[in-house]
Amino acid sequence: MNRYPTAEALLADAASASGYDDFGPGDFREGLGVLLDSLERDGDLAAETDAAVVADLRRRLVNRLEVEAWYKEHPEIDDVAVHGPVDIIGLPRTGTTALGDMLSLDPQFRCLTGWEQHQPVPPPVFGQEHRDPRREAFAHRQEQLFDQRQAMHIVEIDATMEDTDTLGMAFHGQQMTLPVAGYRAWWRRADLTETYAYHRRVVKLLGSRKPPELWLFKAPHHKFHVEALVRAYPDIRFVMTHRDPAKVVPSYTSLVSTVFPAAAGERDLHALGAEVSEHLREGMERAIEQRARVGEDRFLDVHHRDLVRDPQGTVRKIYEWLGLELTPDTARTIFTWQEKHAMGAAGTHRYTAEQFGLTKDRIRADYDFYIRRFDVAVEG
Repeated sequence: MNRYPTAEALLADAASASGYDDFGPGDFREGLGVLLDSLERDGDLAAETDAAVVADLRRRLVNRLEVEAWYKEHPEIDDVAVHGPVDIIGLPRTGTTALGDMLSLDPQFRCLTGWEQHQPVPPPVFGQEHRDPRREAFAHRQEQLFDQRQAMHIVEIDATMEDTDTLGMAFHGQQMTLPVAGYRAWWRRADLTETYAYHRRVVKLLGSRKPPELWLFKAPHHKFHVEALVRAYPDIRFVMTHRDPAKVVPSYTSLVSTVFPAAAGERDLHALGAEVSEHLREGMERAIEQRARVGEDRFLDVHHRDLVRDPQGTVRKIYEWLGLELTPDTARTIFTWQEKHAMGAAGTHRYTAEQFGLTKDRIRADYDFYIRRFDVAVEG
């Protein structure tokens, strides 16, 4: 007997809960099936996590049903314009979040926030976001994070956030919130053309009552499927961040290990370290290949060392490349935020490569192609 419900059972459950039966376009059923199979085969979760895991999958299916119902009631959404986006990508732990948070302070950007992704219907209304109960609930959940997680990862409620939930609704996200290595191996090589077409569908809905200025995305995992993104967003431009992989890989593994639900017994952190390192390495290989095909002129490379040493100069360089005005008021807001949130301000994220079965030398050897391609500085 399977531990988790079948895809068919989850679909029926979501339809019953919502009262709708149209799940919308795309190949999400394939991703849902692969994910459930990987949970059965690869998962190491404690039994008490099952209800929450299944509820999250059901929530995303209900979201899909509600999106389609909203489109039927508001067909004019099909005509909503999507400007941009500007997309911050790269390896995780390279400054993508800090950079995304800073640019999110500029009102000329339309951010893809976490709270609106969590429950996209009804779409947020311009000027009423701060009173939206979904935002308040999201803020409350963030307040519950323990101090160490805050030191690992800054969360700004109104900043652009990784599209984990939007891709999760298509069941074609990298799913770094669950121990599903088999699913991730499938996802790395999957064609996400239909996924990002659906992604654009959700983005249009979210922008329908909150005017879509220039969209700002931030998602390190976008590097795996750059060509699919360009097909969905022909005007997209990428800011790609870089850092010594010997710092990135163990730091990200440490973060992932705290995000996963509790394990049944002791989690194999060495296996997790090996998987994360391989996952990120393959993502960077694919990014280099695909950016050459979609055009290097779409990319601006930003190094973590420059963002730390000269944040103001780095931000101004980005604005110049984008052809956008950085007004004095916006610059003051951004740089005040940066000074408050400089590295280490929220505490120190402590980890070692060795606790995940890794070594700095081995990581750098595996990522030598990346270090040489982008002249990445090796950190002491």
